[in-house]
Amino acid sequence: MSYVIYDVETTGLTRCFDQIVQFAAVRTDDALKVTDQYHIRCRLMPHVIPSPEALNVTGLRIEQLVDPSLPSHFTMVTEIRRVLESWCPTLFLGYNSLSFDEEFLRLAFYQCLHGPYLTNAPGNARADVLNLCRITAALRPDVIKPATNKEGRPVFKLKALAEANDIVVPLSHDAIADVATTLALCQHVRMRAPEIWSQFLRFSKKASVEAFITEEDAFLVSETFGNHHRARAVTRIGKHSEQATKHYCLDLSADLEAIRTMPDIELILLCQGDARPIVTIRTNAAPTLWALYDATPDQIAPLDETEIVERAQLIREDQPLMERLCKVAQAAEPSYPPSPHVEEQLYGHAFPSPQDKTLMQDFHEAHWEKRVELAGRFTDMRFRLLAERLIYLERPGLLEENLRLAADEELRNRVMAPISSKARWRSIPAAQRDLEAFIEKDLEGDQLANMVGYGEHLRRRASEYS
Repeated sequence: MSYVIYDVETTGLTRCFDQIVQFAAVRTDDALKVTDQYHIRCRLMPHVIPSPEALNVTGLRIEQLVDPSLPSHFTMVTEIRRVLESWCPTLFLGYNSLSFDEEFLRLAFYQCLHGPYLTNAPGNARADVLNLCRITAALRPDVIKPATNKEGRPVFKLKALAEANDIVVPLSHDAIADVATTLALCQHVRMRAPEIWSQFLRFSKKASVEAFITEEDAFLVSETFGNHHRARAVTRIGKHSEQATKHYCLDLSADLEAIRTMPDIELILLCQGDARPIVTIRTNAAPTLWALYDATPDQIAPLDETEIVERAQLIREDQPLMERLCKVAQAAEPSYPPSPHVEEQLYGHAFPSPQDKTLMQDFHEAHWEKRVELAGRFTDMRFRLLAERLIYLERPGLLEENLRLAADEELRNRVMAPISSKARWRSIPAAQRDLEAFIEKDLEGDQLANMVGYGEHLRRRASEYS
């Protein structure tokens, strides 16, 4: 088996409207020895306004992001795709990647007319090294110890965690350095806790997860909500009626009698809060699981192992209760209205038709003049809009005048959206407001110079549209 460890740096945290500006990855063999590596940066797309805080965290200067010698975002994403496909099949790893890096990568692929689900395509798997470190700290604190903040609470930020475990960190919030640090953590756990490393690899496979949660009467799952993390002893009660990879489990420390007598509407409200008794496990998202016999007394308190097994058996013998709880859990899940913005239309829509999939492939193989004609043949309006945007960003002169002028107007409206509009993206006025507040944090030296330079850039761009 090979592994690909990757990291991205972005212009902010808004995954649909910010962009990747740096990507790095290494490919390793089964022993985590590097066999290949890749790194690329790109320039800023004109409709993306970086977050001042993101620039400060990464140390990137605005002049680096608008450097015309850098490849475009489209060129970078296409190259990333080519390299990663050449490294498949593989297990994709990153640090906090399943909630951040992978989402940015998927959306970049989608917006550049590539299939978005490369990391869990047939033959591939994915897992999160953050979860590896959390379970190692829980089960083998002699191998991984968390960092602590000023209040003494455990911290699992990459740089702080590495330093707390005597792993040298040359830089942070640089894609190349973060990949090296993530690789070092993997090597550290694999060498000192091979049983946890094997379990981590096991649960990167959907079939292994499903077999474990189905066959075990009770087990532990690691759950993160907001900035908090907890381990819960649970038993599987069923799965989503339409999404086969989504399974529901009941927290065995919950008040079972209260749950049995509670009206459905109250149970739904309970399941929408932080004290929800039902845990959702996605078998294709490499959940952090471990067997009951591996748990410490603190992890299963206030119950002991015997009580947990007895409760699990009682619940599993009550099929009507399990069916009712699954319906409640499904009803408690949030629903979102459809977005009018194409960037937010990856999820909740049908997969591309065979015709549109073929057109995507043709689009990438064609020259730009041919791509103009191909753009109009997409049957799914999402892909037609994305194709036209790519042409506008790369070869605007090829568009018909009415389309180009409409795109010019859309660009102006987007980057100059007033703060009062509460736009989903970051506009120049919003960035200027954030920058002013950020500079008041007593920045100095290079940090202050970076922010001042960014402020001048924003004023110049705003003047272009005045």
